[in-house]
Amino acid sequence: MTDTTAGPLELEFVEAVAMQLEQQGLVRMSGRAIGWLLICEPAEQTLGQIAEALSVSVGAMSAALRHLVPGRLVERFRRPGERGDRYRIDPHAWIEHAMTQASRYGEFRHVTARGLELLSEEPPARSRRLQEMYDFYEWLEREMPLVWSRWEQAKKERMQHDPCGAGRGTQ
Repeated sequence: MTDTTAGPLELEFVEAVAMQLEQQGLVRMSGRAIGWLLICEPAEQTLGQIAEALSVSVGAMSAALRHLVPGRLVERFRRPGERGDRYRIDPHAWIEHAMTQASRYGEFRHVTARGLELLSEEPPARSRRLQEMYDFYEWLEREMPLVWSRWEQAKKERMQHDPCGAGRGTQ
């Protein structure tokens, strides 16, 4: 796209991404930044370029990106000789984010185990909800390594059949 403002269909996509991420707890403006960085060309954008493309203030976009960089969903970097930062989607961010979340399953299972211990002398009906949560997190903790293994295998197979990733960002 030669214009610096995103087109209507691009904005529609960006907003759909933002809405999905908002439902997962992310601030909508941060979701818009992610949505744009997923489809923009060039893939690396300055703060001003992102704000202009989405017709939002630089201040609002700056605040949104400040939330994304520490979580490593978006990378901030500077090219040699340039004064301003650029932003891009870290191609491994989603996997790392999901793995970080998964690492917390065991921690939460331990917390629920303490609750079950606390209620061990109480009638079973009182601990039923907590037991369900414990069982679920125990299952997740056991199953997630298998999910990661299957993902890595699927990725290897895809790369064998399509070594360039067919433009899908899998390089």
